[in-house]
Amino acid sequence: MNIKFIIEYKGTNYHGWQIQKNDESIQGHLKKAFKLVLPSVHINIIGSGRTDAGVHSLGQVANVKLSKDTNLDKLFYSINGIINNDIYIKDYQIIDDDFNARFSAKTRSYKYYISKNFSPFSKDISWLINEEINYNLLQKSAAYLNGEHDFSSFSKNNIDIKNKKCFIYESVWEDTGNSLIYSIKANRFLHHMVRFIVGTSIKVAKSNITLDNFIDMLNNKSISDPHCAPAKGLFLNEVLYD
Repeated sequence: MNIKFIIEYKGTNYHGWQIQKNDESIQGHLKKAFKLVLPSVHINIIGSGRTDAGVHSLGQVANVKLSKDTNLDKLFYSINGIINNDIYIKDYQIIDDDFNARFSAKTRSYKYYISKNFSPFSKDISWLINEEINYNLLQKSAAYLNGEHDFSSFSKNNIDIKNKKCFIYESVWEDTGNSLIYSIKANRFLHHMVRFIVGTSIKVAKSNITLDNFIDMLNNKSISDPHCAPAKGLFLNEVLYD
């Protein structure tokens, strides 16, 4: 049977989602836990997508094929007891056999958190910026992202990826008083894309570059480099399927 499950994790102490040869990863840690509980079963955990080192998740989705006689309640109770406390499987269900956490996904959403004041409780999960920020310019930058664009200038160069077009359904900033939160929802994301968007938007809001410079980057008409925001403020928020 095919099992879909949802994982929350704090990525501070991990080298991203994907299994690494010599470094600790979320996927690798989960696979070790599954193998401890089901030592004779071949475990192939498929995630909805990769998150970078230091990036967190409120709703990473994965699927794994298991035998029909597996006691799921007992299995996931045991796995949550084995894995570190900064990882937690919060939901699971039997799903159609053709479901694939990565390829069946229709949209993904991310949130990026910026703190205006230092707090020891948020230092690992937000970017501290206590300088003057023009919130109006942040919103204007975000609005230009809606719709389909080629994000070549806002992604890490990868010659293996030919199609750099993504459709943005939502791009908006929220000012809560003590923090700024950026929300973005799209059909797909490229490597470092959200961090480049956030970092470069902040440069606009600090008047380090103009809004026109930002728009030129978005249209791949600028020779300027984008600024990459720290990984620690980024959260994979939700993955949606049909």
